[in-house]
Amino acid sequence: MVTKEYPWIKGLTWHRHPYYSFFAPMDWHLFQRPDDVIGVIVGPDPADPLTVFAVTLKDLGTTITPDDLDVIAEGFFGTIEQLPGVQIEHREQKVAGKLLELQTKYSYFENDTPRKCWVRVFYHETRQITMRAQGSTPERYDYWLPMFYQAMMTAKVHKAKPRFDINM
Repeated sequence: MVTKEYPWIKGLTWHRHPYYSFFAPMDWHLFQRPDDVIGVIVGPDPADPLTVFAVTLKDLGTTITPDDLDVIAEGFFGTIEQLPGVQIEHREQKVAGKLLELQTKYSYFENDTPRKCWVRVFYHETRQITMRAQGSTPERYDYWLPMFYQAMMTAKVHKAKPRFDINM
């Protein structure tokens, strides 16, 4: 009988941005973003920048409504389906009030290297919030999946709370 190893969790930390939040392992490394994109990248190993949980935020400049779901889903899933060697395990789209969500789990090849990932995209008001969990290899993804699950399933999308200047 083979026993599967799982990562140890030492505790969680709350990553909060004005428009999203999630819990991730407190001992994960915070990577510098290689671009000007708003968001955060965290991962278990600073020497493995491809095994990460990443969040990006874009303001689309237009209000997204539930009526837009089918068009957005067609573009999103169509793009995923064009990846080299893609195998889609799961895909889902739903509306909860004014919040739209797309979700997919898939594997693909990047420069002949197999990758596995899970992506959730939320549309709230004018914002697109993309959460991506990826392993540098399918094995690394599978090993870290319990921690990715923690981050994905504790994710919240919210309106920014107004700031009050007490020195008025």
